Amino acid sequence: MRTSILIASSITVFSLLTLASLALGPAGVKSPLDYIDGLAGVELYRLLRTSASIVVGASLAVSGASLQQALRNPLVDPYLLGISTGASLAVALSLLLGLAGPLGIGSAALAGGLAAFLLVLATARLAGMTGSGLIIVGVAYSYLFGSLTTLLVLSFPDKLTGALYWIFGSVSYVDRGILATAAGGLALATLYLAASSKALEALSLGEEAARGLGIGVERLRAGVATASLVAVAASVALAGPVGFIGLTAPWIARLLGAARFQHILVASAPMGAGLALASDILARTLASPAELPLTPIASLIGVPILVYAAVERWRGVEAL
Repeated sequence: MRTSILIASSITVFSLLTLASLALGPAGVKSPLDYIDGLAGVELYRLLRTSASIVVGASLAVSGASLQQALRNPLVDPYLLGISTGASLAVALSLLLGLAGPLGIGSAALAGGLAAFLLVLATARLAGMTGSGLIIVGVAYSYLFGSLTTLLVLSFPDKLTGALYWIFGSVSYVDRGILATAAGGLALATLYLAASSKALEALSLGEEAARGLGIGVERLRAGVATASLVAVAASVALAGPVGFIGLTAPWIARLLGAARFQHILVASAPMGAGLALASDILARTLASPAELPLTPIASLIGVPILVYAAVERWRGVEAL
């Protein structure tokens, strides 16, 4: 009963934030009813921007929740693992080489995220690091990839126009083709992760217990990692590397009472979308008519959650 209320509440808040995103902006307040009579100009732009925020937030949330469960580490986040920044570096390289378009950008984001994830895992394994050590390696590579992306953008401003703002996370510029591709990637990833949720739940009992139930743990983790990377690639292609939503949404679900992974996954999607919508609303209104990037705003919520999660893990509290 409590879980049902949590999911219903998260969907309600998400719906209200969606209406607010459609209505608020520097051009003045619009009624959501204006969208019924045909879309043009500001209304169309806000609809695309709101849709992009939803896809970005939900993608990061479901990937974060799934990676935390698969790796049995509640501190895991696509941004902290370097996946998002690795994907953004690959996108910047693809744009520099002239490989634009939804397919080119999406493929580059997926390849970059995969390469970054494998590099982080390989480094941590060679060093014998697990748990929090994996996060340390991921953060180090995240800074490296982010720095390289910034250097590329500053070195080739004529070819990477507007990308400097994008590398801090932004849905200011939404390409319809990339939005459609990203939404499709999110749908496929979510379907796979939902279908794998019972097997992932069994991992809470430990690897040996899961194997005893007939679950191929390594194959499951590989599948979950692939689906999560698809979701992260969808987010990066749309908005660049947005931090902390993948960490924050699952943790809010846990703090509000969700215990089983299936419930965390279902609650995380609208929570992540709501966090992205709230961040974007603040991004376009706090310093209007100027705009702020998404990551600094999302971090105001995400950093306290990260600190809390780290303290709880240090104390030996089982978070999953």
